[in-house]
Amino acid sequence: MTLAAAGTYTSVALVVTAIATVVILILLAALWSALRATRRLRSAADELSVQARAVIDELQGTVAHAAAELERVDDLIGSAERLTDTVGSASRLAYGAVANPVIKVIALGAGTARASRQLRGRRDDQTPRAARR
Repeated sequence: MTLAAAGTYTSVALVVTAIATVVILILLAALWSALRATRRLRSAADELSVQARAVIDELQGTVAHAAAELERVDDLIGSAERLTDTVGSASRLAYGAVANPVIKVIALGAGTARASRQLRGRRDDQTPRAARR
């Protein structure tokens, strides 16, 4: 090998080394940037996790409160249904107790009025209808 060929190989090796060094520096810069982005992403994920926990805790409280209120409303509806049944039963009982005697009193009154008219005789029948009203 000649001295000129050795110098050419040396300069090619220096160029290749320089290019490799530049490529390695570019790759290191890209890696450093990716690490920074990963740290920021991790920080954002941690913050999101904390906020999500707070929202979930609040949501659980709201759901528990809604469940308690729903149970209370269910109890109120049950009470209203029982009250409706009781009032309905009392109404039927009152109707049964009052309706039959009232009907009998009305019938007795109508019968008494008819008997009274018959006892008075034809005097009522002979009066004009306009005067009876």
